[in-house]
Amino acid sequence: MPSRGLTIRSQGHSTPRDIRSNHDNRELYVQICTPGPDGAIHWMIAMRYPGSDRCTRLHSTGCIGDRRLDIEHGKRFDSRSVEHTHFLGKICERDSTIVEREARKIPLQSCQLWACYLILRLERRGLLEKGSYNHYMHCYEHILDEDYGPGHDGLCPIHGH
Repeated sequence: MPSRGLTIRSQGHSTPRDIRSNHDNRELYVQICTPGPDGAIHWMIAMRYPGSDRCTRLHSTGCIGDRRLDIEHGKRFDSRSVEHTHFLGKICERDSTIVEREARKIPLQSCQLWACYLILRLERRGLLEKGSYNHYMHCYEHILDEDYGPGHDGLCPIHGH
């Protein structure tokens, strides 16, 4: 008899993963904030349980020379500072630690580039659908140096250094 539970379509995992309840999976989003007084538009990755009003925010903050990675748990998902929220995909609960681990591997840089590189790292781990990185990477202009962070051999797989 087939399972009545929801299933997530295979996204590169070696085995199919069943979604058993809302607490067995998380949803990933890109959140784009209202432009600040200087015109800067901040991007964050948000991870939450389906339907929850709270999330974990992962984002690069600060200015050139004074950047930091913020991983903030228990933040309001529908914050007034967020202008747009875009669904990226669902992951299993156990993969939420992979999201945070991959976030820590990315060198600190503009929040938009940092968010795009986290999306790319999650694509390459099979946690997000291919094409997400290309969509978000090419939806705005950027002129800053890019750095995806180390690959398995310690080199940036995009730039080779």
